[in-house]
Amino acid sequence: MRNILVIFFMLASLSVSEAKELFAPAGIFVVRIYYETPSDIQKLFAYDIHEYNNRKERYFLATVNEELYQQLKDEGWKVKIDNQSTKKLSVSKTIFFGEYRTVEELYADMATMNFAYPNITEIVDYGEGYCKTIGGCTTLGGETQATYNLQAIKITNKEISGPKPVFFLMAGIHSREITTPEIAMRMIDWLVNGYGTNADATWLVDWHETWIVPTVNPEGHWLVELGMQPPYYDPPYYDSPFYQRKNANQNGGCTTWPPKSWSQYGVDLNRNHSFLWNTGGSSHSPCDQTYHGISAASEPEVEKLQQLVKSIIPDQRGSLITDAAPNTTTGIFITLHSYSELVLWPWANTYSQAPNNDGLQAIGEKFTKYNNYTPQQSSDLYPSSGGSADWAYGELGVPAFTFELGDSFMPPYEEVGSTQWPENKFALIYANKIARLPYKLVNGPDAMNIEFIPSISNIVTLSAVIDDSENGGQIISEAEFYIDVPYWRSNAVVNSMVANDGNFDSINETVNAEIDIDILTNSLQLVFVRGKDADGNWGPMSAIFTPEIPEPFIITLLGYLIIFAGRTRYFKQKILS
Repeated sequence: MRNILVIFFMLASLSVSEAKELFAPAGIFVVRIYYETPSDIQKLFAYDIHEYNNRKERYFLATVNEELYQQLKDEGWKVKIDNQSTKKLSVSKTIFFGEYRTVEELYADMATMNFAYPNITEIVDYGEGYCKTIGGCTTLGGETQATYNLQAIKITNKEISGPKPVFFLMAGIHSREITTPEIAMRMIDWLVNGYGTNADATWLVDWHETWIVPTVNPEGHWLVELGMQPPYYDPPYYDSPFYQRKNANQNGGCTTWPPKSWSQYGVDLNRNHSFLWNTGGSSHSPCDQTYHGISAASEPEVEKLQQLVKSIIPDQRGSLITDAAPNTTTGIFITLHSYSELVLWPWANTYSQAPNNDGLQAIGEKFTKYNNYTPQQSSDLYPSSGGSADWAYGELGVPAFTFELGDSFMPPYEEVGSTQWPENKFALIYANKIARLPYKLVNGPDAMNIEFIPSISNIVTLSAVIDDSENGGQIISEAEFYIDVPYWRSNAVVNSMVANDGNFDSINETVNAEIDIDILTNSLQLVFVRGKDADGNWGPMSAIFTPEIPEPFIITLLGYLIIFAGRTRYFKQKILS
């Protein structure tokens, strides 16, 4: 009785939040782990720390169970349960399979797109997943692991010759980040279904080459799906997809089953790339989420991805770590992750800046003007090595970025369409637009609000806004347009535009040009517009389709009607006066 009274009075002296902390929730939950110095971070890689670093309050989020929660406290960490993040852990069975796509559905939708648009799409099998390369795997639960080819979709107009600049977009390297393949698929859909109806989508398909890999880690994605299959959605399991982050390689010796978010077999593919592999921010322990594998690019998912990217984007950076890529570098590389609403650029393994930091930062900050994410160097999140973006920039010099989408790994599917795609759509479109010369074009103004103003004569007015407010704030000095043939082609015809107010003297200028409709055809034509600032920086193009040109007799009739209406008003006013 005395002991009960002691406990009662002890609880009565605590606040509500302090009392809750004495009793950890059942199952898995999310905690805040507070750290003192950056050197503490390396000690946490044995736990499932999320891609979230609250630098102001100095804590990481991590997924744990009651045992790990107590272990953290025993090790001396200050730990606090994060109830809001815990609520986001569970995804219902109907949401996952009713909305999020399985690997089979992702591949089927890509094949359907390719069948419907063979002139602008191509499915490329660029390798095989780990289990397929060894003839198959069996999970530690006894299931036959699904095996897959590694697939990319190439989107470009095959009738227009190159060379063409490359926009490379990849998703799903961490398989539990299930919103990322959905965003990649929406980018495919925007380009392919927008071809011929959306002017920007059309010129990007005609004149650029877009490569998209919706799931770099398909066998890992299948393991995520397995968590929703019998018997795993029944007790004693967690009624949610497995939080498999890594691939399906069991050779490390980890025997955890089923996969737990803090312990699972496989290799973290985003710690396995060959550039500066195993130089910090990864783990030697096969069960850890950041296990880097036995050697650089040991995993076929990474080896074949690197081979694919190197085959389509040239090496444009020197061999020394201090060598900068030239301003003439072509191509751009983005890898989609979740979560934390960040745009990250190299380096990740050191707090030192990359040789092209000014250009990388300018592009990264420009992306965040569209998605309102936080721009920062990757190591400011936490140090890591063997990642995709560091490899792409380090090996090739191409601007490379990580987008950390949203605020949870597995949000309700509706969030993809209502939030994540609208947030990131225009950032991805902008990335594609600057792929020809990204380090240069990011410094130039945007061409916006392009429209044709109709006229009753043989003249139509092309109007646009040239805006440098988000690209350095320089005064606009020039604007021009091209019909059908963009500026870099030898047969392009340049047409100047003028400032509406008569002078180029502002960072935001409305410009126009009068076009004789006799030089236009009745077929669909593209008009490209671009602007230049006072520092000589040209910005990326934007496009519009030419208006439908009415027949000459209709123009004449409209003219007579307007003249007749004007004369009618004149005589009416004379009579009334």
